[in-house]
Amino acid sequence: MNTEERLKRLLSASPGQLEFIDRILESVIFDNTATMTGPLLMGMSASAKLLGVSRATLWRMINAGILQKVEVLPGSFRLRRADLLAVAAHRSKECLTTAMRV
Repeated sequence: MNTEERLKRLLSASPGQLEFIDRILESVIFDNTATMTGPLLMGMSASAKLLGVSRATLWRMINAGILQKVEVLPGSFRLRRADLLAVAAHRSKECLTTAMRV
């Protein structure tokens, strides 16, 4: 693909594609290799610490449908690390957007 074709594709890109391109250019891309290490399920305390919220807020997020709990034993719950990282990435994106408006 030559430069002219690339420019045509860039100019016809959807808003979502442009946002992704902007994130690449600003080096704000979430590194997927970091998600490949560590436990797949995390306990409630570790999950709350990862998101920087209290356990009560974590349960509110579960009740609101933002996160989905996994029952590993009766009464013992874990959260998927991938879900937590997605929420964390979304929150950091919102913070970045808010900071850009100010």
